[in-house]
Amino acid sequence: MNTNFLFSSVIFFFISFQNLQAHHKTINVTFVSPNIKIHKFWGLVYSFAKASSQDLNINLQIIYTKDGNHYTYLPSFESAFIQNNKPDLVIGAFFKSRVFDTLEVSKKYDIPIFMINTGIHKDERDSDYIRKKYSTFIGHMYPNEEYAGYILAKHLISLKKKKNPNIKIRVVGITGHRNSPVTHHRNFGLQKAVKEEGAILEQIVYANWSGDVAYNMASRSLSRYKDLAVIWTASDKMAINANKSIIMNNRQDSVVSGGLDWTKDAIDKIKNKELEVSVGGHYSELGFALVLIHDYFHGRDFYDELGGEITTKMSLLTRENIDKYYKFLIKQDWDKIDFSKFSKVLNPEIKKYNFSFDELIKNYKMAQ
Repeated sequence: MNTNFLFSSVIFFFISFQNLQAHHKTINVTFVSPNIKIHKFWGLVYSFAKASSQDLNINLQIIYTKDGNHYTYLPSFESAFIQNNKPDLVIGAFFKSRVFDTLEVSKKYDIPIFMINTGIHKDERDSDYIRKKYSTFIGHMYPNEEYAGYILAKHLISLKKKKNPNIKIRVVGITGHRNSPVTHHRNFGLQKAVKEEGAILEQIVYANWSGDVAYNMASRSLSRYKDLAVIWTASDKMAINANKSIIMNNRQDSVVSGGLDWTKDAIDKIKNKELEVSVGGHYSELGFALVLIHDYFHGRDFYDELGGEITTKMSLLTRENIDKYYKFLIKQDWDKIDFSKFSKVLNPEIKKYNFSFDELIKNYKMAQ
């Protein structure tokens, strides 16, 4: 008998059995959403994460907040820690001026937290906040919002430059909530792109993520700035409404607009050539954070590879590349993705985590 073969087979069986056991250990996670259940962007976040949680044997509970802001979010966040059935981990989002208050809640109840979606304002940064001063803070995944605002502005300005290379491109920004770090970082990206392109930023106005307010702001801007070429907006919802104003004012031949989030409405409008661009992909973060949390609770810490602060980059969806991604993004059939394939615990051969959309599409096609 080949004893080496027998020994290898036993080891393989033992590792496989361990992985199977790990997969069947349920992890209870509560996510405290910054917004309501029917919010278009956060609805994408929820549906994507639900599919991920099912593949990873994670019991995901979501606590919705009516109007998440730095005043109202913290009480909702704390409510997750005082449930009768306490979670193994709580996921939340940071708000400006509430970062350390949020961390203290986790410390108080001695329940780990993983934060997503929003970065930390430079005024609140502390080099010891990752797993040093706050041992219950195991990780923080958020998109590079400045980069997102930057590539959106660069794309819109370049579209106008192709048609009018010798004209100064005039830009108006319509952005989100004043107290949101997301708003400010996206604004920084807009300002950086305008400076690089030698364009003129007429003003940035705050619309609190409201489509109706964005419509009114766009209408005023079109009336005020007769040579306006670009309306940059910090969300798809605001972009779609700004675009309605552009059409109502018969300026669609001279003004372009785009937003962020990759919502279904925006994707359809890009496909139908009614909107220029959307920047997105970050709604996947909660689903992928669950992969890291799964591995962390099963003894495979992501910290060694990724660190505790994980930044992701969004991507441009334009009229030029819409056909490549349209079917996958519009169907949102996340259940056909096997999220267990992204886990290092369940797939020991994985050397580095790969959470790209191309990898998602590859996984999706294999299931067809």
